[in-house]
Amino acid sequence: MKKIVAMILVPVMLFSYYGDAYHEYGRHTEFNSASYEPMFGIHSDGVELIEDFDSMDEFVDACYNKGYSIILFNALPWEYYFVSPTLERLGWEFGEDMLTSLLDKAHEKGMKVFVDIQSLAWKVREDYEGWPGDTPSIGDVVSVVEELISYGVDGISEEEFLADWFPPVYEKCIESGVTYLHKGIPYDMVWFCNESSTVFDAFSNCNVLMTEDYYMNDDLARNSIIPSFASGLNRSYWMKSCPDDWALGSIENMKNVMRMRMVQYKPQYIFAMIYDRSDFEEFDPSSVLPAIQDYVLDEEKPLCNVVVYLTNEPGTNDNPKDLDPWQLLDVSFSAIANGIMSSGYNIKITSSPLQNADAYYVYTRGGWWDETNILDLPDSIVSLFYGNKTVFLEVAANLPVSTPNWQKVRGRIGIDNSIFDAFFAENEPIKGNYNGISYTHMGSDWCLFNEIKPSNVNGEVLSTCSYNGSTYALIVKNGNCIFVNGAGLDFNASFPISSILGVGNGLQSPCKCISTTGIVSTFYATGDTPLHIKLPYPTSSLQWTKIDINGNVQSGSAQYDEEYGYNDYLGKGTLLLLKGIGGINVSMSKPANSLYINDREIMPLKSAVIIGRITISGEATGDFGIKSMAFYVDGEMKYNDSEAPYAWLWDEHSLGRHEIMIKAYDMEGNVASEEKEVWIFNL
Repeated sequence: MKKIVAMILVPVMLFSYYGDAYHEYGRHTEFNSASYEPMFGIHSDGVELIEDFDSMDEFVDACYNKGYSIILFNALPWEYYFVSPTLERLGWEFGEDMLTSLLDKAHEKGMKVFVDIQSLAWKVREDYEGWPGDTPSIGDVVSVVEELISYGVDGISEEEFLADWFPPVYEKCIESGVTYLHKGIPYDMVWFCNESSTVFDAFSNCNVLMTEDYYMNDDLARNSIIPSFASGLNRSYWMKSCPDDWALGSIENMKNVMRMRMVQYKPQYIFAMIYDRSDFEEFDPSSVLPAIQDYVLDEEKPLCNVVVYLTNEPGTNDNPKDLDPWQLLDVSFSAIANGIMSSGYNIKITSSPLQNADAYYVYTRGGWWDETNILDLPDSIVSLFYGNKTVFLEVAANLPVSTPNWQKVRGRIGIDNSIFDAFFAENEPIKGNYNGISYTHMGSDWCLFNEIKPSNVNGEVLSTCSYNGSTYALIVKNGNCIFVNGAGLDFNASFPISSILGVGNGLQSPCKCISTTGIVSTFYATGDTPLHIKLPYPTSSLQWTKIDINGNVQSGSAQYDEEYGYNDYLGKGTLLLLKGIGGINVSMSKPANSLYINDREIMPLKSAVIIGRITISGEATGDFGIKSMAFYVDGEMKYNDSEAPYAWLWDEHSLGRHEIMIKAYDMEGNVASEEKEVWIFNL
């Protein structure tokens, strides 16, 4: 056997030493964007759009030709449009059976049909005068769902359902293989909690959570609560928007909001709620993605875990317990989400802390009215304030002092053991000052803050307000623990949250932008606004695209000043996308041009000659960090290593000349590779 190996090896060694006809050595860099192909749906909120067509067949054909894969049909906006013995018994008004023809034609074209039944909840939530019919019970709701499932619908959709309606509807859908979709809008949460249930209870009993991105104000930031719950509950996230005058006002503006969500969250389905034929004809789903294709990346970001610790106690008017704190969370979330995302983090909302998150934001009630009604903190939350991660605390009522755990937390956030009154305000914004810049800390809806004076603070007072002749502390920092005094935060309060969490990065002044930063950053202007942002990664130059409210697109590149940041002025409805331009380098450190026997380097040659197994190793550097390195033999990937040092032991039956290659990937999607031809004899 040794003679055979020698007979093969000697000529190869001589050839490798004296000639390099087969010695190829090269590197190249490429860009690898994420493969994201969203699907589109259309929501016919009533029957007006369908009636603009000559027939149901024409409507479905038009939807199919537009590229829609789901038709979401509101089957009971006022009248109901399918045969329902349940609604007939309740005295609801029957229009006609439009569902049968819709399902037949859509399924023939391979399209799905979801049926929206939100108005079942309207009969409970709202008292519409003159609307015929009785209010449905839980059993009636389930019966309506069963009737629709018997039609062959693919999904059930709703908004504003009562919390105790979720489980039986979800169970019925699961039994039948039907998707249960909840369309979430911020103030839904308050109504859920009014039914003695938490949002976690409700949202865990559906398949999909959808944002309804309608209004050109900070509701778009508040709506980040829905994908944050979806992420924490491992539910799918979809989005819907509307170009009507009461909503975003134009097709182009709706497209910009869709693009923003696509870059932020990559929803699987994107829905357009269309009311008339002209908007239907104008909106082309295929036109949404191309303008932002280069900005849709699989980017890994640090995680901020928003821990919402509230109970399911609705309380009473005199003792509301957690009903009002849930509502104040809804108001505050525009600032919380925008502050967190502007400093380069993703968000997951959970009811208890996640292990190994990169930062935490704790939102809870504390005391209510007095020290006799306290929601105490569990040890799992208290321990966060003793860790080494940044942790925020926001209390939606009085800051307690009478329990050991609250005393520990107060010590960690740097506030003494005084008992504070909580000041409640309606239509009376509270102005704060952070780093010498004035901003609105709490807005004009309704809010509360604890009357904490700077003299009560043992830590650092970062922000104050003047109110009724007194100065109060609004943001307090003690080490890595930050107390945000006040619930019902204004959107502008995202500015100090972002600056603190980003440790110098993030928003540098208040602005009217829905902001996310990272290797790719998105900014959607809800009003004419200046923008001053520091990005959370090192880069010297930026690729940018700007799409205004009329659909005009500008693109280019710009130098980035890491010390001063990025400045711009955006008109209302403008979407700005930024992407850092970074470099990546890779080199194959082993094998070199040498003879190797069983992974040991013996002597230098003109090419690499290997007898037995060999460890292939590489080194890589990148401006945005290295995500992984892949190892290839003759174009076939053999191993992917996500941790340095990057190496793979090649120990396969191989004989003759082969090409080995390493590919390094950075967090932006850039790829650098190096190839090498080797002779190997591994029998």
